[in-house]
Parts: sequence; C-alpha cells; structure tokens
Amino acid sequence: MIMREWLMRLLDRGRRAQLDAELAEELQFHREQLERDAAATGLDAQAARHAASRQLGNVTRAREDARARWSIPIVDAVLRDLHYAWRGLRRSPGFTLTVIVTLGLGIGANVTMFSVVDRLMYRPLAYLRDPATVHRVYWQWQGASGPRTSNSTTYRRFLDFQASTKSFTAFAGFSERDLAVGEGDRVRERRIAAVSATYFGFFDAQPVRGRFFNADEDVVPRGADVTVLSYDFWQSEYGGADVLGQSLQIGEVRARIIGVAPRGFAGVNDATPPVAWIPITTFAGSAGTDDARTYHTAYAWSWLHILVRRNASVSTEMASADASRALQDSWRSELATSSSVLTLDAARPHAVVGAVRLGAGPEPALESRTAVWVSIVAGVVLLIACANVANLMLARALRRRRETAVRLALGAGRHHLLLQAAIECTLLAMLGGALALLIAQWIGTIIQHTLLGGTASTNLFTDWRTVLVTLGIVFITAMLIALLPTMFAGRARDLASALRGGVRGGARDGARIRAALLVVQASLSVVLLVGAALFVRSLRAVQDMRLGYDAEQVVLVSRVIRGIPMDETTQVPLRRLLLETAQTLPDVETAAWVNSAPFVSTSSSSLYVSGIDSVGQLGTFTFQAASPDYFRTMGTRIVQGRAFSAEDRLGTPEVMVVSASMARALWPGRDAIGQCVRVRLPTEPCRQVVGIAEDMVQNDLVGGTRYHFYMPIEQYTRTWGNGMLLRLRGDPVVAGERVRAALQRVMPGASYLNVRPLREIVSDAQRSWRLGATMFTAFGLLALVVAAVGLYGVIAYSVTERAHELSVRVALGAQRRDILRLVVGQTVRYTLIGTSVGLLVAAWSGHWLQPLLFQQSARDPGVFVAIALLMTTVALVASLTPALRASRSDPAVALRAE
Repeated sequence: MIMREWLMRLLDRGRRAQLDAELAEELQFHREQLERDAAATGLDAQAARHAASRQLGNVTRAREDARARWSIPIVDAVLRDLHYAWRGLRRSPGFTLTVIVTLGLGIGANVTMFSVVDRLMYRPLAYLRDPATVHRVYWQWQGASGPRTSNSTTYRRFLDFQASTKSFTAFAGFSERDLAVGEGDRVRERRIAAVSATYFGFFDAQPVRGRFFNADEDVVPRGADVTVLSYDFWQSEYGGADVLGQSLQIGEVRARIIGVAPRGFAGVNDATPPVAWIPITTFAGSAGTDDARTYHTAYAWSWLHILVRRNASVSTEMASADASRALQDSWRSELATSSSVLTLDAARPHAVVGAVRLGAGPEPALESRTAVWVSIVAGVVLLIACANVANLMLARALRRRRETAVRLALGAGRHHLLLQAAIECTLLAMLGGALALLIAQWIGTIIQHTLLGGTASTNLFTDWRTVLVTLGIVFITAMLIALLPTMFAGRARDLASALRGGVRGGARDGARIRAALLVVQASLSVVLLVGAALFVRSLRAVQDMRLGYDAEQVVLVSRVIRGIPMDETTQVPLRRLLLETAQTLPDVETAAWVNSAPFVSTSSSSLYVSGIDSVGQLGTFTFQAASPDYFRTMGTRIVQGRAFSAEDRLGTPEVMVVSASMARALWPGRDAIGQCVRVRLPTEPCRQVVGIAEDMVQNDLVGGTRYHFYMPIEQYTRTWGNGMLLRLRGDPVVAGERVRAALQRVMPGASYLNVRPLREIVSDAQRSWRLGATMFTAFGLLALVVAAVGLYGVIAYSVTERAHELSVRVALGAQRRDILRLVVGQTVRYTLIGTSVGLLVAAWSGHWLQPLLFQQSARDPGVFVAIALLMTTVALVASLTPALRASRSDPAVALRAE
C-alpha cells in the first residue's frame, strides 16, 4: 500500500497543473452552489457570498492540503532550495564564476589524471573474457648488473612453458611491430599484431566479417599468409566493403584477408590499436634474419609476450610458482646450448603471473610511476581549490550573517539553513564537475597524443568509469566546501548581536579558520612547486646529458624489402649502392650502414676473453656492426686508439672498438688497446681492440651498463643490417625527406625507405620526465594562481571587515606606511608559516620522489630557497592592492558608515 501511494504521488506530481485546474474548478462549483443556497433564503448577493465563504472554510488550506497529496514533500523541498540557491548564485555572478572555474580546474585535474592512470594500469580490456583469470607472464632474474624484469621471451621458451605448466587452461603468444602496410603510394607504417591462433580465445569477440585464423594456419616454421583487419582500418581504408579474399601487403607478407574484428576490439593494446593481426609464426618465419630462421629451436631471439588464462581453482601465487618451475627447466635447457648464460644459482630466475597491462605489472615503467605521482599532485591541487573555495564560502557566510539571523528570527529552522548551505555547495560542485569533464576531455587527449605517445582517446562524457569517478569527486568536493559554511550557518545563537553586528559580527569567528586555510593553501602550493622545479631540472639534466653521440642532425634510414627475394648476391650490392648514393647527396655530410640504432634495436653476443672464465656474468655486451664512417656520423669521440676504417675489410685482420666502460670492466688497470676478444664462439678468430670510444646510451637513460663494442660490418656479416645513419646539413626533417626521395629511386620493386630523425627517437625515451615536468609544472602553477587569488580575496575581505578598526588607527595618528605594514605583515606571516610547513613536507616526501628524478636531488637547497622566495613574492603582490586601498581610505567615511 505504501509503495502504491508513493507511486500515485509520483504520477500525480507529473500532472499537477491539470489537477490544480480541476481543483480550482471544483472549488468554484461548490462556492456557486453555496451562494445559490444562501440566496434562496432571501439574502442579497453580497451577503450570500460572505455566507458561502464562511461555510466553505479556509480555501487556501484546502488547496494546500490537496496539493500536498500530489507531490513528494522531500523532493519539493529540495527543488525549492535548489531554486533559492540558484537565485542567490545568479545575484553574485563574479563569486559564482570564480568558484565554478576554481572547482572545474581542481576536479578537472583529477579526472584527467584518473583517465590517464586508468588507461595505463587498470581499465579492463574491451571484450576480455573473465579478466580476473587472465594474466601476462613476467620474467625476473638476477643479472650481472642487478635484478632484471622482462615481459618478453623467446618462442622456444614459450613452447617450453606450455609443455611444463599445469596451472593454466590457455596460452597465447603475441608481439606487436610497426610494419609497412599497403603498396605503392598508399604504403604506411602501421601497428601490426602477430599473435598465436589461441589469442582470440581470450576474448568474447566475434568477427563482423569472415573468421579469425585457426591452429592450422599458425604452425612452425612458417604459418599461413592470412590476416584479420581491425574494424576501424576496414572502415577507413575499404569503406566497409566486402574484403574477404583480397590481398594486403603487410611487411614482407602478402596476406589474404579472412576476417574483420568487431568495433572497438584492440586486443591487449588499446593505446595504439593494431590495424591487423597475422599469425605469429607467419611473422617470425618471414622475418629473414639469422635469429628468425631458428626462432622455434633456439633461445636467441627474445621478442614474444605470453598471455595465460589461470585455472580458477589455482591462486596467482601458486600459478607463479608453477610458472617459475617451468622457467627454471627451460633455463637448464638453454644452459645446455650456450655457455654464456648465467647459471641457475647465479641468475635465480622466477616468473610472476601479473597484470595484463604493463603499467600494473611487477615493475611498472617510469612512465606509469610518474603518472601515479602526478595523480597525487592532482589531488593536492583539488585540496588547494577546496581550501580556496571554502574560504570564499566562509566569507560569504559571514557576510550573510545578518540575513541568516533575520531568517532564524522569522522562524526558519537551523537544519533547513544547513540543508540550504549544503545544497548551494553541491550545486556549485556539480557545475564545476561539468566544467571539469570538458577540461579533462581536452587535456586528456593532448596528454595521450603528445606526452604518452598513444593514438586512441576516450570520450569521457560517455565513459561510465570516468563519469562515476567525477560524480564521486564532486560529492567529496561538495562535502569539503560545505563544511565551514554549514557550521557557521548553525552557530548563529545570539540573534540580537548578529542583527546589530552586520558584517563585523562574525569577523572573529572566521578569522582563525580563514588564516588556517590560507596556510594550508600556501603549504600545499609549495609542495607542488618544489616537485615541479625538481622535475623541470631533471628533464633539463636528461636533455643536456651527453649520450655519447650528437643526435640533433642525424636521421635513421630504414630499408624495407618487399616483393623480391634478397640474398647475399643482391643485398650487398644494394647496400653499397644506397650508401654510395647517400654520400653523393648535397644534404648528406656523412653516412654509415648499421645493423642497429639507439633506442630502436640492439644486438648482443657472447664474448670470450683470455683470463676471464665467464664474460657474461659481468653484464650484457651489445654490439654495433657498421661501415667506416659510423663514429663521424654519430659524433662519437674516440678517446684512445683509432676507429675502424675502410682498410678494415673482409680478408684483413679482424678488429673492434670498445666503449670506455667495457674496457674498464674487462681489463681493469690495463691498456685495452691490442687485447684479444672472440665474438660468438670461443673458436672464432681473435679480434684485436684498436680503439676505445666514449660510452654511448643505447637502451636506457637511467642505470644499466654501457658495455658496447663496434665492428666493421664487412668483417662481421655481409648481409646483416637494414638501415643507414646519415648526418645531414640543415633541418633534418626537411633534408631527410629530400634524401628519402632521392634514395627511393634506387630501391628495387615495391621496396621503400623510412626516414626518422634520431632526435625524435631520443625524445621518446625522455617521455616520462617530460610528462612529470609538464604536469607538475602545470599543476604547480595552477595551485600557485589559485592560492594567490585566494590570498588576495581573503586579505581584501579582511581589509573590508576591519575598515572600522583601521579608520580608528588612522584617526589616532597612524601613518599610511603603518597601515601598509599591518596588512602586508599579516599576509607575509601567513605565507611564511605555510611555506615553512610546505618545505618540511617536501623534504619529508623526497625519498619517494627521488627514484623518478634524473641526476637531481629531491632535497636540493637551491630549489627550496627559490620556491620560498617565489611564494613570498606572490604573497606580497597579492596583498599589495588591498593594502594600498586600506592605506588610502578616508577614515571619516568608514566611521560614518559604522
């Protein structure tokens, strides 16, 4: 019955206008009937109307009682309070706009970082079935230079893993590469996923056209030439037409299109979604390198990632233990084929069954850890914004103290006033939340594309996770900013004093709290500004770091052979032709043919040195095979001996150049020049060290050993190497395109060249520090502006409420400088307290921030002093205008106003 009554109330509320008209008509009918009855007794018209009114009773009361039946009282009360709050905010547009913008920026910063961190670490992958049981396998071991963690392994180990584990119900191998897709003028480098046939079984995704490839098309040594297109690629390139059976050139594979994935399916990479999927054995079997030819039998090529589905009855700890046993068995098998591998006792390898997203893995990348820290910073920005708004709301509550007292004197309930204050704050927070979504959508897209390198973006207005988080932040914000106004709205006990006191009546009540809020804003702003300065200096240190080469004018030219077979008889002449052609171009200063490039790919090899039992235990030794002008092209200095030259060719004594760190590690206290090193096998001819080069950064800007050696490409391999490094004159982007066009003319068939400036490649490696520096600086400056505006507003209000006091001081002989000193001194006092607290907090949290910095102390005294001076300067500027206004005011006017 109760449910039925409330349902009827809800239905009647939707047609109140109709019911109100019917009630008015019925009341009018009864009035006319009563008037006719009274007139029939002999009364005149006026007396009959009076008699009818007396008999009808309180019409207004009856109308209100009837209307109460057509409504939900709580809803109506809230709507009335909302309407009242909206009218009050419309009367103060400046205050309302300031609060909405402040909250919009604070909430928007948090929504932005939530969307970034969620996408990097926590968001469930689209179509993933039973995500709680799906994991990526991570490998950890003790390397020569310390603990190592990797998420990639060899195909041979993938086969061992499947054969040896019992905790998993499904396995899949996958790898992603940027490969040439298309032919002729339409060829583009695009992201391609090479996956095993079992990969699609991890997802509840059905092709919108055709089918996924099966186990018969994913076999060693080479799978079938088939592909499945992504939905977006199918729409953009084919317009949704029937493509089944058509051919698409992907890298060196001419694949037959057998299916189209559903809309939104991206596998495990939704940041840079693949445009197509091919069998993993097709990719490996067509790669054409020495490692690729033995990918399924040797442990030499670490390129594959493993996805597993854990048995629901097995815990993740048990699954990790099972995977570790399988890894150790596989490690023993590798030891039987290579003497350069660390022993089990030395390496202590184990596996971890972890999150599918790398950012939530056992050792998240610096990029993910920086994003988490920036999210904490965004929370601090919101606290500063809330403190600022709370101060404004408190000032507004104190200014309206007389109005509140009048309403209480007229019978308004205290709980009603509290509810109205809370509703007003909630309305402001909701408006700020709406603005925050706009800000987050815009900023989030910029961060994703420029700072994180992703291409996919999310519409935050339709993303339920982000909307729910925004609503949660709005609710928390509303509670924070409503706390003080509601508290003061309920403290008006002495109505007579409040009615007489006006604005000054509540001055003392709120002074301490407003001062405390100012101190909080200042201290939190200092913490953010210190972090911003540290990250900016860290980024500058990264950018100024000597990499062992000069990347500014260098471009990497990658050769992609398509549609024609290439063996030694054709590869060597083509390589020489491209190199000779490049050296004749006016834009090219020097050129070198290479087998790898920094931050793109590296190659390592076993070394054998007389007097050292196991060189591999010292660390990983990477090498570069290059043509004679390599060091000149890279701008790498030879610190001792010589570089290899054109005289070091096939048939002459084999030589090498080693890095300075490698020379110190292998021959401590001895001269490395003239030493003998054997590469790959202990039976290989001795290579003589002829030079020592400065250390070069190859893979990692932070940590890691710099053990590199360099060999003439003619002496090491005649077929290896698909690219050139060119040092150009002028803008490398513009000149690089001219060079590419000139070299493209000598490329055979459908083969083509890619040109990418080396500085862009290095810049990608600096992305995590750039993210930290950019976001810390943006949020730090935002916090500084919010704090400065809050400081100005509170000091200005303080001057207004102290107008009588200041006027009395002037009347008693105080000079203008005394008033200036009084007002500015108050501001400086608040700021110094807040700055001191902020510096202490920054120093205390420095040990957590230190791992994210590069060659920069988290407790740099210079940074701390600079931020303290900056905050003091900002405080002085913010207080200057109110102080000048107070010193120039006419005391007579202020005293008469009181």
